[in-house]
Amino acid sequence: MSTTFAHAGLPAGVTRFEMLRLFEQVARPGFGLSSTAVALVRHYVLKTMDGDYLAGRICAVWTQACRFAEALGLTPRSINSAERELEQAGFIVRNAGINGERAGDRQDGAIVWAAGINLAPLVGRFAEMQAKAEALDLQARAIQQCRAEIRQLGQRIREADDDDLRERAETVLPDGRTARINSISRLVAIREALSAMLDAIESAPDPKPRALKTSDAPEENCAPNIQDKNSPRRRTAPAPDPCDRIRPAMALAVATESYRGIVEALGGPTWPNLVEASWRSCGRLGIAQSTWGRACQQFGRERAALSVLLIDRNAELPLGHRYRVASPARCLAGMVRRVRSAGVNLAGLFRATERNVQQAPPEVTLPEQTIEPPRGPMAHLTARLMASMERRVTPHG
Repeated sequence: MSTTFAHAGLPAGVTRFEMLRLFEQVARPGFGLSSTAVALVRHYVLKTMDGDYLAGRICAVWTQACRFAEALGLTPRSINSAERELEQAGFIVRNAGINGERAGDRQDGAIVWAAGINLAPLVGRFAEMQAKAEALDLQARAIQQCRAEIRQLGQRIREADDDDLRERAETVLPDGRTARINSISRLVAIREALSAMLDAIESAPDPKPRALKTSDAPEENCAPNIQDKNSPRRRTAPAPDPCDRIRPAMALAVATESYRGIVEALGGPTWPNLVEASWRSCGRLGIAQSTWGRACQQFGRERAALSVLLIDRNAELPLGHRYRVASPARCLAGMVRRVRSAGVNLAGLFRATERNVQQAPPEVTLPEQTIEPPRGPMAHLTARLMASMERRVTPHG
């Protein structure tokens, strides 16, 4: 490889440190590089100058591997291995001289020739690293949304109060946790399996009620043998939650314009999008992430999202309104504390907010009231004082 290997330069407005940050962002998750290789590239970039990244220039370093090892606290063998890793990945070119000697010459701030580590491939792959970063960001968003949907399915499975369904869900997702699962394909498979199990249970017809135990003996001689109240197989269905009847579109109908804009940007009214919109709105409302986390733990993510939506709506009510929220952060924290003791009627709060939005009177412009001149024994003195004040505040021409 020639010691005058030049490159086409970075895009306009991009500095070497921006290129370095982009490389560090995608090196390990996008290209599988080791931490030593990433640290070595940082050291390379710090050894270069801004002019080395202009089109037609040579961007290279010729410091010996033992010097890099001393600077990074590593062994020369580790440096050689990392350089070999970077070369195989196509980010550098090693073009040392005879017997591995490294040397170079810089004149008037520009490298004339260099035998060592050439960074031209790294500079040339800037657009590729940008595309990789965008792909990783989209993948992270997809993973986050899939995890949220799996958590919602797990909550519905727990609310179904079916031991068999819960055991099958445990085999699909042990401990019900997805934090350590980073494969989107595996997360999608888990979501589809849980969704299929839940759909099968919800679509199944209701079983026929069991007949009560009766006795063949005459009724006047002995009481009928009815089912024992303490039977372990008897279960009482949980009372339906009124919040279950609130759909995402219904909730979005009472939201503020800024909240609706976030949901529309995310793709429309779905519970995962409402959860994401409420999480983003916490920063605008001054709600700490710790308070949001406690609300999700106490209410569930969907009800916590609905709570933030209602708080955001009521924070925009005029002063003196009975439902106006002065401090959104204290309001949500109070709801979290209240649910531990007496509970929160979230459905009632939603209905009240819905009625308030539907029944909001149109703005009416009040007619200007005519100020009558004062009357009585102090009228003359009052008029003189008012005239004096007007002379003081009127600017002179």
